Formats: sequence, C-alpha cells, structure tokens
Amino acid sequence: MNCEEIKIGLHDFVDELSDDIMKHEIEVHLRTCDKCFNEYKKLKNLFDKLKDLTHTVEPPSGIIQALSSKLLENSIKDDLKEKIASDPGKIKEEQINLEKSILESSGAMRKSILSMTLMATGVSKSLPIRSRLNWSKIILILLPFVLLGVAYIVYDLQKNNSPWKIETAVGRILIDGKENITGTISENESLLSSDNSKAEILIPHVGSIEVNQNSIIILKKAKDGDNRITLEKGSVKIKNVSKEPDFAIDLKNSSIIDRGGELTVSVDEYGNAKVSAKIGFTEINNNSENYFLSEKYVCDIMNGEKPGTPYRSDAPDTLIKEIKNFDYNNGGDNSIDNIISTARKSDMLTLLAIIPRASQTKRKILFQAITNHFPPPANVTRMDILNANKKMLHLWWEEIREQLKSISDRK
Repeated sequence: MNCEEIKIGLHDFVDELSDDIMKHEIEVHLRTCDKCFNEYKKLKNLFDKLKDLTHTVEPPSGIIQALSSKLLENSIKDDLKEKIASDPGKIKEEQINLEKSILESSGAMRKSILSMTLMATGVSKSLPIRSRLNWSKIILILLPFVLLGVAYIVYDLQKNNSPWKIETAVGRILIDGKENITGTISENESLLSSDNSKAEILIPHVGSIEVNQNSIIILKKAKDGDNRITLEKGSVKIKNVSKEPDFAIDLKNSSIIDRGGELTVSVDEYGNAKVSAKIGFTEINNNSENYFLSEKYVCDIMNGEKPGTPYRSDAPDTLIKEIKNFDYNNGGDNSIDNIISTARKSDMLTLLAIIPRASQTKRKILFQAITNHFPPPANVTRMDILNANKKMLHLWWEEIREQLKSISDRK
C-alpha cells in the first residue's frame, strides 16, 4: 500500500474498525514510513484527547452574540434587497423597517448620521443583486472553522508537558549554566553533568532519560507526540515504556527516533556518535533516509556522515574492524568477503544492510549467505533483493529480526 492508501484507511485503523488484512498492511507500512507514522500518532493522540475531555470547548466571549447579530442584520438586508428589486416604490418604508429591526436585534445599537447615510446609500445603489456578497452565508460557512480552530488551539495547548522533572541527580548538575535548584528542566534549557555527576529525567507519558557524566543535552520540544532533545556530547540512556513512543534525539545531521524499548546514544568530542539498541528497535533518520536498528545491534555515525553498517553488540572484533573498513576506508569487495566469512547466524542483519551498497555480483553472494540461515518470506523474491527494493528488504529485515528475537528469548 502507498501513503495515499494508508491515509484513507488510517481513520478506521485508529478506530479499530479495519479488518485483519488491512490492519496488517497498515502496521507494516507504519514501521517503514515515518511520515505516515507521524500522521498516525497525531490522529491517535487527537482521539485520546477527545475521549479525555470533560468539558466542551467554549468559543471566545461574545463571538456567538456578535456573529448572531451580524447574521440577523445581513439576513434582513438580503430580504430588503429582494423586496426593493420587485418594488422600488417601497424603498423608504423598507429602509425604516430595516433600521428598526437592527436596533431591536442589537439591544442598544447606536447609529450615527453618517452610518445611516452610508446605509441608505448602500441600499439604494443600483448594482445587480448577484454581485453583492451574501455575508450571512459566508459567516455560516466560516463559523465551524472558527470553532474548530479554537478547539485545536485548546487541544494543542493541552499537549505541552514542560517542564520535565529531574527525578534523581548525583553530583553537580547545571541547568542553563546555573545550579539545579528547581529540580526541573524546561523547553529550550540545557543540562550539563560534570565529571562525577549524572541525572535521571522523567519524560511525561513516555519514560525516562539517564544522562551520564560529562554530557550536555538541550530540551528542544516538550509536547505529547513530539518530545525531542539534542545531545551535544556525552551519553544518554533512554527507557521508553509507552505503547506509542514519541521521543527523538537530534545529532549532527541525524535524528534518532525511539520506537520503544531501551537504547543508548553517545557522542564523543569529535562528533562521532554510537547508537545501541538494547530492547526493541530504533530508527535513524539521515537526510530523509531511514535506517532501522534492531535490538542488540549497534550503529556508528562518524562525524555526522551517513550511518554505518549495523553490527551485533557482541560481534567479534575482526568483524567490527572489517565493517568499519567497508564503511569508512573504502574496503570494497575485499571487506565484503571478509565480513561474509566472519559473520555468524546472529549477524545476518548486518549482511542484509550491506546489500544496497554492494555490487550485483556481491549481492548474489550476500543473498545466498543470508538465505542459508533465514530464507526470505514468500512475497520477497530473489530479484527484489538483487534490485535492492527497499520495501522487500525491510520485509526480510522484519522476518529475520523476529526469528532472532525468538531464538534469544528461548535462551
């Protein structure tokens, strides 16, 4: 299914009205498309908020009265214009009735001599009726949008969750360069931990951040559905317990999208980053490209460049060395051969990640090496993989990930 088809079925999916086939297809698509996933989160959050609202949204004071008066006034004008068109001789009589009706509808509306003159002039103009705006209809059309806009503003304000509470702090913690007195961090504030200090911050409705020593973070956004920090340097551990994770870590040229579980992100003094997924899986966004990191896998991002090939956290040093040669030292086919010969069954996601960057000849070898341990799903063909079809590669990635998780759970 493409994005447009997903959007059509997303409402029923959130409302739990989709059949099993549609539900599965949407779930698969949401794992691979960050744009549709964000639309899903917005729609789901809106449904949840509407369910939780205990009061109806009241429009701004006086808006209904003002609009009602305007509607009545223009309705009388329209009625007058029709009568004038049919009987010009009744202009004066109808004009007097119009003024009386407007005064009665407003309660105490005062009209100056100038405004009366302008009204009379406007009534007696000989412009065709079709060219005049029907304000009552326009206001009736616009009123629902005004009320909807007010409701959305109220809803959006309810999503703000700043400040975040600093649950525990060991050693010296600075907030925007000052001593941590309030025990909280607000949007656009920074947190600095020293040599022998660390802190745990609670993310409302999501989980927690453990900030390790010698780290600097900035709280960029504090809003349900869009919680985001920037990691300037140091190391943080994220524990996400939400069913709908909505937390991101911005790095140089990349963003780490937490898809639930537990992960660690570190940045050294040179801007080199390391992302480790311990539980669940994580998404790395770089220049509109998405890369998925399965649990117990690690990914290096050197100096803000394109994310490197993921490898198991317990991978042999020889394998990690060849991966870095392939990623950053132009290791080419020689490194691929060494990676294949060194890889274990648990390293097959590493081989799968290399396929889009390998030559056609090496893709065939990689395909066979992976198939020896994990045959592709029925709807994924050999030609799909040799053509590096992103959707098919991800379906195979999901299949291997699930089987690896089952093997790990049995141990």
